[in-house]
Amino acid sequence: MINARIRNQLRFQSGLFMLLLLAALGLLAWFSQLNPLVIDLTSNQRNSLSQESIRLIGSLQHRLKITVFVSPLNEKRELLEQLFERYQREQPKIELDIKNPDLYPDLLRKYDIRRDGETVIEYQGRSENISPVTETNVTNSIQRLMREGERWLVFLQGHGERNPYSEANHDLSLFAAQMASKGFSIENIALTQTNSIPANTDVLVIASPRVPLLPGEVDLIEDYLGRGGNLLWLADPEQAIDGLEPIADMLAIEFLPGVIVDPNSQLLGLNRVDFAIVNSYPRHPITRGLDSLTIFPQAQALEFHGEAGIWERLNFLRSGDSSWSETGKMAGEIFNGDNDDELGGPLTIGLTLAADYEDDDNVVSKQRIAVVGDADFLSNRYLGNGGNLEIGVNLINWLSHDDNLIAISPRAAPDTKLDLTQTQQVIIGLSFLLILPVLLFGTGLTIWLKRRKR
Repeated sequence: MINARIRNQLRFQSGLFMLLLLAALGLLAWFSQLNPLVIDLTSNQRNSLSQESIRLIGSLQHRLKITVFVSPLNEKRELLEQLFERYQREQPKIELDIKNPDLYPDLLRKYDIRRDGETVIEYQGRSENISPVTETNVTNSIQRLMREGERWLVFLQGHGERNPYSEANHDLSLFAAQMASKGFSIENIALTQTNSIPANTDVLVIASPRVPLLPGEVDLIEDYLGRGGNLLWLADPEQAIDGLEPIADMLAIEFLPGVIVDPNSQLLGLNRVDFAIVNSYPRHPITRGLDSLTIFPQAQALEFHGEAGIWERLNFLRSGDSSWSETGKMAGEIFNGDNDDELGGPLTIGLTLAADYEDDDNVVSKQRIAVVGDADFLSNRYLGNGGNLEIGVNLINWLSHDDNLIAISPRAAPDTKLDLTQTQQVIIGLSFLLILPVLLFGTGLTIWLKRRKR
């Protein structure tokens, strides 16, 4: 039997327990404010910043200011706050200022704000407006602002090369648009209409000429390389060397005969065996963090014959062990070794060259060159396959000496939308609004009646 003394002791113990529990919860709340911990359990971590964004803002050397002009009634205000708070958690140098556009008409005129939710990003005296505001747009804007000065990406034209402004499947408009969004100015150049390649060219792109270059045009390219110019050479089989033999000799590169055949392409559901698959990469800034396979349609192999000490060379793209260079017809059944000049894998598809260059003022810089035995992988048709876009963007960033901007593009969240027919919606609605409550009520009533009869 519980007497008054025991009852008081139990009450005291219960009260003490509640006080200790509340104190513990208070301490936890206090510690959580000192050391905030955010865990994203969503599919594909879509409520966290991508690794590209984290690496990019991690390289900020100065304060970056973000001003968001959004009204309190805008339903996207909270989403914008959450997005930019993710950036602030990763980089304390980011300053966030959210303003009601109705209260700051002078700032609207200063920054040319035209819509609710428009955001201004400022860095080192440069600024840029973005709308709509997404992680991809924000990160690309920061990347553009971090580039010092203009970056010129110049495409050789006039010989049937792939065109950065054409939307044809074999051309490069999608890739050029990606580079423009990251701060590059895109330009074509016809060497028959100029006496030199401009000195402000950051990267010259030779994208698979179909017509041989004239000797005078080749001289201009040699002069550009002799001045320490950076080059991206995309070479398709049978069109790689026409007229460009002096450039290949200058770089000590040989384009091997044949088209690379990779049986592994059929394991990916591709109906073509002449698609080379690359799924492992060496340590290099271009492939840093890349874990997607890349696809190279009808590629050719390369070999480097330069002397050690002149060029720093790395084979950064290599086909699989089961691949080979097929020099026969791509028809019927084909086998490795059908022809004596066929080579077995792994074969080099892409290589980089780097060398020190000293200008007339005795300033030493690093010249960078990349040669890839395929141009299709950056074409409008194949750019979205695997990691092709990432490799292309990283190539240009490396060639233009923007190593700190090399990263993987923000991931896309998986499609989690559930589409239901009208009938399915009615069934689900009736189940939860009528059938389930009736079942629960019936079960409870049955249990109550049974207990009442006891």
